[in-house]
Amino acid sequence: MKKIIYCGTPIISLKPLQALEELGYEICAIITQPDKALNRKKTLIKSPIKLYAESKNYKIYQPNLIKDIIDDIKELNADFLVTCAYGQFIPNSILCLFKNCINVHASLLPKYRGGSPVQYSIMNGDKETGISLMQMVKKMDAGDVYTQDSILINLNDDNEIVFRNLGELAYKMVLRDIDKIFNNQIKPFKQDDSEVTFAYNLTNEEERINWNQDSNRVHNFVRALSPSPIAFTYLENERIKIKKTSLIGVNDIIIIPMKIFMPGEIAAIDKSGIIVATKTSFIRIEELQREGKKMLPASIYYKQENAFFKPFMVFK
Repeated sequence: MKKIIYCGTPIISLKPLQALEELGYEICAIITQPDKALNRKKTLIKSPIKLYAESKNYKIYQPNLIKDIIDDIKELNADFLVTCAYGQFIPNSILCLFKNCINVHASLLPKYRGGSPVQYSIMNGDKETGISLMQMVKKMDAGDVYTQDSILINLNDDNEIVFRNLGELAYKMVLRDIDKIFNNQIKPFKQDDSEVTFAYNLTNEEERINWNQDSNRVHNFVRALSPSPIAFTYLENERIKIKKTSLIGVNDIIIIPMKIFMPGEIAAIDKSGIIVATKTSFIRIEELQREGKKMLPASIYYKQENAFFKPFMVFK
């Protein structure tokens, strides 16, 4: 039985791991990111992969830097390394310990090398994305690609939906292709370096909405960051998280005062939500959250006395 070390962290990592189990590989260890403190009480949150690994009684490693456990990895004497959205760069000193190292990457390489390919594909309004089973090399996501398959991205899909669909695709691809890859039955192809783009992890400030863009760009940005980490903006110096928006169609009936609105200005509040001006037209906010409050439907502020959100206020 061939032995595999598996590296992964978010929920998309589960499906490729389950495919490897179904194929009968021995999972000799799971490597995942350290637990995160996600609230004011600094409660540590385990990654989806860690929770799953615990349920299976797998050996688990959570190094701050994977190179710190190189001796442990050597002792496991595994045949192959498989990764999916692990979240750390793996140095050549570890890659060289295996017969082959395969990354399940959530983009159609060479497009979107890096840690946030799903978010960037949604943000840029792409109609499709996919999974690449690729060989890991010293340079980030630059290895030869064995196989690729794609899925469609619908207009209102957020990153949770796209991650789920990609996870299902990855599961099918690993079941179909990984044995052939390990047995050298699939010849990889080189990436076209002239087509390379990058999808680096967003900083906190880069998660802020730029209202001085067209409505499609704003909508794509919000759904790219929903349901986590969630796009934000400011109103009256208060940080407002915006989880869901929708585009206003030609058949939508909205009542907007006859005036020139600046980008980010609230034009109206109605039963559908909060209507906000963008650079080119208007967009509807459907769910938002004030500081220290719960996420709420934006329509709750319709005809509410002393509502915090009012027409002609400006998101910045």
